[in-house]
Amino acid sequence: MDPRAEETRLWASALGALRERTGVPMVFGGAVVPGGLRLTHFVGSRTGALQGLLVRPGAGLGGRVWQESDAVVVADYGLATDISHDYDEPVRSEGLRTVVGAPVIVDRALRGVVYAGTRGLPVTGDRLREAAVAAARTLAREIALEDEVERRLAARRAHDGQAAVALGRAHAEVRALVGETADPDLRERLDRLAALLVLGTPDDPALTPRQVDVLSLVATGASYATVGERLGLSPQTVKSYMRDILVVLGVHSRHEAVAEARRRRLVP
Repeated sequence: MDPRAEETRLWASALGALRERTGVPMVFGGAVVPGGLRLTHFVGSRTGALQGLLVRPGAGLGGRVWQESDAVVVADYGLATDISHDYDEPVRSEGLRTVVGAPVIVDRALRGVVYAGTRGLPVTGDRLREAAVAAARTLAREIALEDEVERRLAARRAHDGQAAVALGRAHAEVRALVGETADPDLRERLDRLAALLVLGTPDDPALTPRQVDVLSLVATGASYATVGERLGLSPQTVKSYMRDILVVLGVHSRHEAVAEARRRRLVP
């Protein structure tokens, strides 16, 4: 899944639950990015004036939340003396009066801030603070789970990549041995082993066995000279084989040839 789409889903779920619980007209928030806190998620916005706003550490309500790593409530935003007023204009455009901000903290690091705001007369912010804190903590747990999933997927991708490289080298080595042995029985056994290493039956066995030998070694990153040494061919002959391979596979470079051969399950 696209991490950005998943992030949007998590924020939408958290903000939707917060608005439903409190009934406030506007909830919003955003994640920490290089340079500040980017406000990107909104429910109940009237003007879009806050969309994309970059909140700096220490500036405004969100900046104070960032600085203190704790929830902050301002009963009357325009008159508040305990926050800076860097962002009064967009806040005023939305008509927000009582506003609470709660930190989203994962592994002791700020990952974002959840806001909830009312319009009209100021209200007591205790209940609103409690709800915002609960929403931020729930979102933090969800983000932590996604982080763990991503870590595991990255580890799996790295492992699979290493396994694929090893498999490709093994296949190339077996294909080279096929060409080196004069024993027909052994050659047949090696052919079967090479086929098993491709993890399936080729969709279209368009290449000759010798062309597969060449491409298997090329797929490991071997130079034409190295391929020639392994297969008892001159570099020019290897190039000739590669030209034919490009034509047969309908591609224009050795890299494209390897990718296409893997797609057709001709090499691992």
